Amino acid sequence: MTVFAATGLAVLASTALTVGLYFMKREAERLPSLGGGWRPSAWWAFVRDPWWVAGVVLQIVGYAMYLAALRGAPLSVVHTALNAGVAFFIVLAVVGLGERVRGLEWAGVAAVVAGLIALGASLSGESAPTQPPHGTALFSLVLVLASVAAPPLDRAPGRAIGLSVASGLILGLGGIFAKELANEASLSDALLSLALPLTLATNMVGFALMQGAMQTGRGVVVVPIFSVLSNLVPIIGGSLVYGEALAGDGAAGLLRPLAILLALGGAGLLGGLGEINVEPIDDHPGDDGRHAT
Repeated sequence: MTVFAATGLAVLASTALTVGLYFMKREAERLPSLGGGWRPSAWWAFVRDPWWVAGVVLQIVGYAMYLAALRGAPLSVVHTALNAGVAFFIVLAVVGLGERVRGLEWAGVAAVVAGLIALGASLSGESAPTQPPHGTALFSLVLVLASVAAPPLDRAPGRAIGLSVASGLILGLGGIFAKELANEASLSDALLSLALPLTLATNMVGFALMQGAMQTGRGVVVVPIFSVLSNLVPIIGGSLVYGEALAGDGAAGLLRPLAILLALGGAGLLGGLGEINVEPIDDHPGDDGRHAT
């Protein structure tokens, strides 16, 4: 695969992931409440909704194209394309979902998008040498405790910000376990590794929390927040657990810290303003099994 073809595939992957997320967000607003992501009876309604299932399928297809693109294009190119998908989602949320974005929220969105794109551009196409993992259990425990604390600390109706923060932390933790899985010497070692069930479990829990956040909050707020955290946790974890350089060399040494500050600053601005004066979500579906309006 040529670099040009792989770059095109990365753009298609970003598009599929973003449109899939849009379908999932659109249908989540019409389906019974998940209660933050943990109501099994409501999940049954989700898996029977064809548009929501189509969104999940697009997510899977997009991720497969992302993996294929990595074989032919530098990591920086692929991740820049994926992170630019956040901007595309904001457009879909405003145009397709009718979500309104206030002035300071636009500033937060712009900072997040710029930070994520700069973060992707700071990545190298080469695999950095890593040390054997150390402190994984402590790092994981801190993230799990933070994700458990985030929803109760959010006092806004629906706890959308708290759920989004929890989702980003757990999905990012899944990236740490996935890296450990990828470092196994052979396929048989990977299949027998504790990292495999941990990778699957964290991604499933993170997905449930993400869906709960999208159902109770505005996409223009929750998607940038969990996107920032799910991108940053593996980078920070790579430094703390695997001894990788946090800033990188050369231009990355300047670009990555700036990208992190932009992304976190924008996410913080959205988190502080995003769900103020938002009407609470009715946890009791209407007669047709969907939210009463």
